[in-house]
Amino acid sequence: MGSWRRRRVAVLALAACAVACDARRRAGAEHEDTVAVSAQLPALPQERVDSVPPVAAAPLSAAQSEGRNLYNAYCWTCHGLFGHGDGPAARGFRETLPDLGSASARISIDQIARRMRQGRMGTASAGGAEPVWHALTTEELRKAIDYVTSFAPRGARGNPAAGRLLYATYCVHCHGQRGAGDGRLAATLPRRPLDLRTVDAAGRADQLFASIRGGGSPEHARYMPDWGRVFSDQQLWDLIAYLPALRAGR
Repeated sequence: MGSWRRRRVAVLALAACAVACDARRRAGAEHEDTVAVSAQLPALPQERVDSVPPVAAAPLSAAQSEGRNLYNAYCWTCHGLFGHGDGPAARGFRETLPDLGSASARISIDQIARRMRQGRMGTASAGGAEPVWHALTTEELRKAIDYVTSFAPRGARGNPAAGRLLYATYCVHCHGQRGAGDGRLAATLPRRPLDLRTVDAAGRADQLFASIRGGGSPEHARYMPDWGRVFSDQQLWDLIAYLPALRAGR
């Protein structure tokens, strides 16, 4: 097996191992939008997260701050830290949990709350227990959903804060802390990784999605993993949503 093939297998093995690890988080802990670790990602050292460019985020409103406490206490373990339905307890439900993060970018808080109350967004667990959010009042539920709306801009297909965690976990090793293609593994590759600071994600989002999902452009595909085998489609959109932060830091 050639050296570049061995390196690719090692990268894929590392990625598969990372996906298999669930991050541990205490319920009710303070949630920081730009540094929280997804339930499907290993727990990263704080300095590792801080090493990549941050995501510009609007300050939370008073209602969203209250909703953050409610979400952390009642919701994140099932719905995930970014509302994608991928929390550590999600596998205990009969059906896939709804992606509240994506829904909140498309429809109103009241519509989501009404659908949840009507049982159209949420299912019972495998043991038949009612969802824990049934303990919340309607106003508390609205505040928790309002907090979810702070995860990504209205109408966005991806969450840049979630994408930042993916980048710090999987991409920084080759593409570098600032996206310049100078990561610690870059020198071992037969071709320098793409300088992501030059990528106009807004202008070619669909093309980027297909490229990353399939393992990069033809000249990079020999050693770039097929990320479609590692990431969900939503995670790919999250990663693409983060790329403008690298471009802004150029």
